[in-house]
Amino acid sequence: MSTRLTAASLIPLSVQERKQLILDHISFIDATEITDKKLQPAYKYGRIISLIAPDYFRYQLENNNLSCLELEQQSKLIENKTKKFTSDFINWLKVDFKNKSTILDQHPNPKNLFELCGAKLLVTSNSVTRSLSTKMGRLWEEIADISPYVIIPEFEFQIKIKGIDIIILSDNKVHFAQLKTLKGTLTGSQKDRAKKELSIHDNPLFVTAFDLGDWTFNDDEIKRMAGKEFWDKIHIEYDLVEHHVRNMLQKIDKAFTDLAAGS
Repeated sequence: MSTRLTAASLIPLSVQERKQLILDHISFIDATEITDKKLQPAYKYGRIISLIAPDYFRYQLENNNLSCLELEQQSKLIENKTKKFTSDFINWLKVDFKNKSTILDQHPNPKNLFELCGAKLLVTSNSVTRSLSTKMGRLWEEIADISPYVIIPEFEFQIKIKGIDIIILSDNKVHFAQLKTLKGTLTGSQKDRAKKELSIHDNPLFVTAFDLGDWTFNDDEIKRMAGKEFWDKIHIEYDLVEHHVRNMLQKIDKAFTDLAAGS
């Protein structure tokens, strides 16, 4: 191993360089105890990050500007992220609406009843809600990443750990967590897969950004957290998250209504 993995050695590097350094080390991790070979890379990444995470969190807490924990600054940071999301999504929305309208106006072979009837709003609504739900998953990660008690492997190391979205420092323990939007996100097969993905890591958590709906995930060994409990855990004010997300979705809803009215 050329360079010892520590926060001090990793943080000054570019994200790509951090990734390469971690890749140089994972071959030394034994993953034979993981019978599902598809999860062996995730286990190896998890073990490496488990080794460096305490030092990484310590570095973030000692060297970062902790004004992000002050409510006024948190509000500004969350607002910046939701404003950018709003702008990006509305731009996507305009293009998507125009494309769907063009397709319907040209009378293609219809794929469903909505297309057959030329119902532009109904045709567009389906893709809009689907795309919005998908894109918001990354937004929760970006908001959580404001906290020095959080590491997002994809942001910090350009590494995707199968089934793990966020790593949390809480009660002096490093937790590997899957982050969803709502409590009822997972179907039956997805629930079983999530259990397997989480169970190979120490201190696994299944968390949701909002405490809405009924749980479809349950496991005696994996703790669940939803909404305020999760945001409190990473020292982000939940009321601020809800406030700015509400404004964001209302603006997106208005933009969609205006587009529909002008079609």
